[in-house]
Amino acid sequence: MIDSPELAHADTDTILTALSTRKDLNSRISVVFVADSATMRAAHHALLAIRTLTRKDLGDDTHEVVVGFGREFRTVPGAVNEIHANLQLANMNFEDFSSVAREDSEGVFRAELSTVD
Repeated sequence: MIDSPELAHADTDTILTALSTRKDLNSRISVVFVADSATMRAAHHALLAIRTLTRKDLGDDTHEVVVGFGREFRTVPGAVNEIHANLQLANMNFEDFSSVAREDSEGVFRAELSTVD
């Protein structure tokens, strides 16, 4: 957990830049969950899930595909463990979760999933 109130209104690029300075974290995580000002204002308190992998990590072709799906989405706090576990086990990928969030009327991942078609 990183407590950085100065990032409360930061965009994704600013958050990723701040994370890149933390070498102890950057090499170990592929997604970060951010409680930003939008999280605090919304009734569902959806966190911002951000993919931390860069073009350098993924390669040019893969990075273009990933960016096409988006590098961020919102998720209700109760789904964080599900997302994290499935990403770590490679049962699902970031795009699976972001595509489900995109289908939600508020753009928030809420569901408990065991598989995605």
